[in-house]
Amino acid sequence: MVFDIEDIYELDGKEAEGYSFIVEDDSLKISNKKEGFEICFDIGSSKRLKMAKSIEKLTGIRVEFKNMDKREILSYIESKGFNKSLWNPIGKAMHAHNMVEPGDRIAVGISGGKDSLSTLNSLVRIKNIVNFDFDIIPVHVHYKKMEGELEYVREYVKRLGLELYVEETNIKEVVFEEKKAKNPCFMCARMRRGVLYRIMKEKNINKLALGHHKDDIVETFLMNVFYQGNRNVMKPSYHSDDYDLRVIRPLAYVEEDTIIRYARKLRLPILKSSCPYETDKNSRRLKVKNLVKGLAEENPEIRSVIFKSIKDLLD
Repeated sequence: MVFDIEDIYELDGKEAEGYSFIVEDDSLKISNKKEGFEICFDIGSSKRLKMAKSIEKLTGIRVEFKNMDKREILSYIESKGFNKSLWNPIGKAMHAHNMVEPGDRIAVGISGGKDSLSTLNSLVRIKNIVNFDFDIIPVHVHYKKMEGELEYVREYVKRLGLELYVEETNIKEVVFEEKKAKNPCFMCARMRRGVLYRIMKEKNINKLALGHHKDDIVETFLMNVFYQGNRNVMKPSYHSDDYDLRVIRPLAYVEEDTIIRYARKLRLPILKSSCPYETDKNSRRLKVKNLVKGLAEENPEIRSVIFKSIKDLLD
């Protein structure tokens, strides 16, 4: 059960899971007569997010706030237990590749998956801790027939103090029905990127942030070696001469397992993918992913080992 509210006082009179919420003056009382449970919170002296976490821990009922101030946003995004595995690698990648600069206008490609939403969070976090300003523009390329609750993603972006820009397209119909492409993933990604580049030009945006992580970089390198016979890599940052913009990947040093844990802890509003090729047994990427996964059973550091071996190619 989730209560989506503007202010803690809106809990007054709500009931769920056998619990009753009553607000009197600056006090919140939560009771469950069947279990003989009663607890009070001093609203005036308690921090909202801390109180919400306590309520969820005690009752199992999640309280989310539609609007948070900068301090609350930062606390929510950072969560606990991710400094070493998430925030430090992101900071190192951003510093090593000079990803964010004063005056930047950065579009974030929001697919609705864990990676893109974590990328958005990383940029919002940076914006709240650095001493210079830059703009964040979340952009979602929406397939007209795509399943999923886009409104949840829109509301999530709004909670972070931003607005989601949505561009509807018929890319799926073009790729899978009209063109019947032999390599639909490549064509789909290329067409989506083209839409993003056009939007960026229209809105005078100079950088595009994508959600690719360390696993993606390792897998792409191996795919190029195995299937293309080259050593091309997915760089953490590069300049597109054709479109005169820079592409950045803040999660480049972060492993996918960390992002999965982070997304689950924050309960990010992930859209369900309807792409059949993500689980297709003939997918080259899936084959390589499973290969690396198997190697990791013998050597858990295998991704870092491969990543280190190609680091000279990433600049």
